[in-house]
Amino acid sequence: MNFQEIINNLETTKKSRLDYKFVTEEENQEIYALLVHVMGYMDKLYLVEVVFTVLKELLMNANKANAKRNYFVRQNLNIQDASDYKLGMMNFQENIVQKWDEQINYLKDSSYYISLMMEVEDSTIHFSVENNAPITKEELSRINMRIEVAKKYNDLSDAFADISDTTESAGLGLVLIQLLIRNSGIGSDKFLIQTNDSLTKVTLTVPDNTSPQEVTNEMKTKILDELDGLPTLPNSLTRVIQLCNDPDSDLQKIANEIEKNPALSADLLKLSNSAFFANRSQVNTILQAVKVVGLKNLRNLMYVSGVRKIMDGQYGKMQDVWEHSNRCSHYARQIATDFHHGGKLADLIAVAALLHDIGKFVLLSVDRSFFKKIETFQRGDDSSNSVLLEEMAVGLSHPQIGALLADRWEFPRDLKASIEYHHKPFLAPTELKELVEIVYMANMLSDFQEKKKGFYAIDKNLLAKFKLDSIETLTNYVNRIETFYKKNQN
Repeated sequence: MNFQEIINNLETTKKSRLDYKFVTEEENQEIYALLVHVMGYMDKLYLVEVVFTVLKELLMNANKANAKRNYFVRQNLNIQDASDYKLGMMNFQENIVQKWDEQINYLKDSSYYISLMMEVEDSTIHFSVENNAPITKEELSRINMRIEVAKKYNDLSDAFADISDTTESAGLGLVLIQLLIRNSGIGSDKFLIQTNDSLTKVTLTVPDNTSPQEVTNEMKTKILDELDGLPTLPNSLTRVIQLCNDPDSDLQKIANEIEKNPALSADLLKLSNSAFFANRSQVNTILQAVKVVGLKNLRNLMYVSGVRKIMDGQYGKMQDVWEHSNRCSHYARQIATDFHHGGKLADLIAVAALLHDIGKFVLLSVDRSFFKKIETFQRGDDSSNSVLLEEMAVGLSHPQIGALLADRWEFPRDLKASIEYHHKPFLAPTELKELVEIVYMANMLSDFQEKKKGFYAIDKNLLAKFKLDSIETLTNYVNRIETFYKKNQN
């Protein structure tokens, strides 16, 4: 896929079209990378996740519609005949959904196609997904029912609790789309389904101006109250942070301040000798620790110590969150070192990665079972964008909650950015983008190792940038850094 050629087409003819026989996860990955370019060109990067989630759902629906019709033809059934439709659908799950990987072999030589079209009109962009499979009466009835049902939901938590129709594995798909386009400010009226005797076409129009609808519910209120109730960082830590920020402070003065607090001294020595500063000589004194880590990293380590104390004190030891964060921190340091960002910068990146998920502590404390349900809500091998689902369910995602915590505790700008944008590095400030991209990659590779995400969930542009743009290369790299990580845990 030539991104620049597509952008050039949008600049000149104002149109572009991509044709498929079957949209694979790899092609979804390419479409996401394309959207980053196209939405950047249209100055609408903030809507990339929304538009991609909608288009991906529509493309999957087109895949299923074509696969279903191909199956009916193979079974000598007329899909437009009510009795044949009922007969064919009796084994739909078994023969289509449960054998999904086989469908590409049936469709690649068939007459069915899927097209993704883009058309620019001033500052508006129209996305269309078309396939040459007209909708049946039964399908249209179900689609209209779901669109009507979606109108009564304020947020995704309502839908999760209420929707039970999983016919054809449709699940929350159309409801999800309706909530997304409404809450993002695009508007339900910008979504249009058209069908005739030969094709089905669904159009999403992204207008020049969007006014997001604020989600307000009991969970969001509880989260905001929880944030207001969290303590500030301990005075012993803030005094050290202030000294680190003071250009006139000397190292001995800072060491003396740390030594007043035995617990803080122990934490610093432990952190100084941990995986953060691997391959360095043993650190035995506070002054030596201060010299080894440097003032900027010492300040950041104070934030780590403070966050751990507050989070563990408020919510108990959420070991799964910390374990993921520790792995992510180690991966981030290794990625930074491998891609020529060693030394003190690698230390900063490791701290940023350790703190990237602090918003999850608050989110999970409100309703752990519900958010675990969101986390495991799958859409193919790449899994859903759980951050977007969090925003739809609560009105706040864990990166947004983490950014609010960073403000409350007066984190430096680089740490806040790594927390706020670790799922959307393309939105990070230009001067901090490289830092955020490494944290993003460390998080995604950690998820890959933990089997939460597949290869095709990772941004194609960043895979290429970090020279990990094949499943084999990425798997080998993850295996190598995971081995180092486990050695450092012993």
